[in-house]
Order: sequence, then structure tokens, then C-alpha cells
Amino acid sequence: MEPFPAWIVMITEWLGVIAVAWLLSATPRFRKRTVGFRYARRDGIVALTVGIVLALIGWTFASSSPGRSLWELIRLPEAARTLNPLFILSLISLLIALAALFLRGQPLKGAGWDPINLRLGLQTGLALALLTLFLRNRVMDVLNGLSREEIIYLLVVLGIALAEETVFRGYVQMRLCWWLGEKQGILATAAFNTLWRLPLLLAVGAYTSFWISLGMMLGQAILSGWLMQKTGSVLTTVLYRATSLWMNFYP
Repeated sequence: MEPFPAWIVMITEWLGVIAVAWLLSATPRFRKRTVGFRYARRDGIVALTVGIVLALIGWTFASSSPGRSLWELIRLPEAARTLNPLFILSLISLLIALAALFLRGQPLKGAGWDPINLRLGLQTGLALALLTLFLRNRVMDVLNGLSREEIIYLLVVLGIALAEETVFRGYVQMRLCWWLGEKQGILATAAFNTLWRLPLLLAVGAYTSFWISLGMMLGQAILSGWLMQKTGSVLTTVLYRATSLWMNFYP
């Protein structure tokens, strides 16, 4: 029997994540602090600009000779070598977002790292990570011990998720939601995130399944945005996205 198509597995995972997040949000202890911005329009325009710049950088990084020359700027171990371009692009994007954050004299809680929401983010993120392992039938693999290659891959995807989620769900989305409204902010951020990732998808020649891959990227970004709004902590989406990406290591 052939395994289920990737998009069916992913949709099943999303439905499980949504269900668990809804259940957790109904508990009395599920309380988040909302971080706002005094100058909503100004910060929103800055976030919009950052999103456009990041999308342009993504295309330049994947489709130009100078951009491609950066693909090997950091050489990851063999187990995670295929993630080299995404890892470097994530780090570059993180530096840009942090520069924009600190140039405006704003603390890290303005990028989704509010200390008050960290505990909630950790609890929810771990619950979603465990759920993902269960739905992907990988719980016993983890309990039986991880190989060196599996650990390397996990650390790399954790770094990618940390950078990507801080940039998009933290810096960009928080400001766009405060300025444009929650739904509009989530969708706009998901669009920027997808445009940022899309060039790398095309660069590796994923043309036959292009529309499926595009839909999965956009859906994942929207789900991550919704989770961020639920908990107010980037840590939730970092732990979930890292676990979901880690599953790509397994056939």
C-alpha cells in the first residue's frame, strides 16, 4: 500500500493542531498578554516595508548569481546539507528584522518574545510538538533514541524555525495585526512568508507539485499566524514548526 500523499498528511496534522489549540485556549489558565504599539500606522508601514524587502531578498537570494553564491556561506553537516539555502536565508532575514526592531528602540517582546507569554507559548508549543510526533507515527523513534544525523537535522530546523517565526509571526505579523486588524494581518504576513519561501521551492525544481507545495506553504503560514495570535508567543510556532520540519528527515 502506498503512503498517503504529503498534502493529506499535512492537512491531518493541521486539523489536529487546530483542535488541540482550541481545547487549550478553553482552559482557565490560558491567559495571554496582548502587546500593542503606540504608533500603529507607523509601525505597520515599517513592518509592511520589511515584508516587501524580505520577499525581494528571497527572490534575489534564490534566482541571482550573487544570491546563490551565499548558499554555501555556512556549510551545514551532511545530514542537513539540503537545508543550507533556507538556513542562510533565515539568518539574513532575522538580522534585518532585528535591525529594524532595535533601530526603533523596541524590546524583544515586540518580536513575539514577551516574557509573560513564554510559559504559555512553551506549554502550547510542546503539546503541539508531541501531537505532531504522534500523528506522524514517530513517537517510538524518539523514545528509542536519536541518531547523530537526526539530532543535527533537528537542531538545524530549530534554528530555521526560530529565525523565520521571529521575523514573520513576531516582527511583521504583530505590527500588521495591530494596524490592519487580526485577519488581515495574518493573511498579509502569510503572503509575505510564502513569497519569501517560494523562490527556493522553484530553485530546486519542484515544478510538478508546484501548486500543492504552494498551498501547503500558505496554509502552514496561516496556521502559524493563528497560533501566534492565540498564545501571543513566537515560542509556540517555533516548537511546532521545528517539529513539523523535522519530520521531513524521515521517509
